Amino acid sequence: MNSKDKGEYGYLKNYKLSKLIVVIILTLMIEAIVIGTLIMFGDTSRVVIVIAILLALPLAKFLVSLIIVLKFKSLTFDEHARIANTYNNNDKSLLFDVAISQYEGIRFYESILVKNGRIYALVLAKDYSEKKKEYEKWINDSIIQEKYKYKITIITDINEYIKKINSVSEPNDNNKLIDRHIREQLLSACV
Repeated sequence: MNSKDKGEYGYLKNYKLSKLIVVIILTLMIEAIVIGTLIMFGDTSRVVIVIAILLALPLAKFLVSLIIVLKFKSLTFDEHARIANTYNNNDKSLLFDVAISQYEGIRFYESILVKNGRIYALVLAKDYSEKKKEYEKWINDSIIQEKYKYKITIITDINEYIKKINSVSEPNDNNKLIDRHIREQLLSACV
């Protein structure tokens, strides 16, 4: 499995796969302990069963993490290539597979550009029109403690998104540092 960092294309797929592997391993371990206890002692009233019970807690944690992100779909390879091939991402300002987690839940953004005082986010979710303000608020709440105010624009069309991200001018050195800090704030709120 090729390891991906938060914000890289393919991160969400790797995240799902790693959670699934842990869920399968923990499930098999619990089953082995229960079945082994039944075979060796004829019942599950032994102290050994405590190990299986204790393994159920991390299993539940990983299973919940997996269930929460299963509904999110990354861009297709072709869609990602269309965006990535038109944008020079040397400064890592263009992020992909961004699932911002907050107390109320998670919002998924196919791509986010943080550059020169602007945040452009690509959202292809079916529920976007009903929850437009929530998508903007989710990003804003992730960077709210910062003294820098970034203009947030949510875009629902890939072609329009490509035009917008390519129209952002290069920041000066001071703004580059601020942009990197804001990206780190966003990524720290991601799953």
